[in-house]
Amino acid sequence: MNEKQIEKIMKSLGCTREEAIELIMEDEVVDHMTSKEVNSDLTADQKKAMKKATNTGTKKRTAVKRERKVDETKGRLLNDYRVLLEGLGAQVEPLKTEAEMHFTFEGASYTVKLIKHRPPKA
Repeated sequence: MNEKQIEKIMKSLGCTREEAIELIMEDEVVDHMTSKEVNSDLTADQKKAMKKATNTGTKKRTAVKRERKVDETKGRLLNDYRVLLEGLGAQVEPLKTEAEMHFTFEGASYTVKLIKHRPPKA
């Protein structure tokens, strides 16, 4: 606590020297309190005000479940590829999705993922 601090409080709050010193001492006590001690001293309204003041203002986004469109062309291509592989003697596992397939050929395991590229922009 110093004179500048006391004078600043006296000017800004319009209080006496004794009141300013008392405020500074109370502030020092609060500064050294833990958050639990501070929260236990607050009323319900003060706790609500504190929560509102500390709110960052960001809203949590809710996850929107979108239904994935099934690309039937990919499914048809992979099905034809599966028939070809089975003709070569590969053991094809059931389709994981309409775009991905796993198979074993001559003791080695393979994965085929079919990717449809977007048309180039004009």
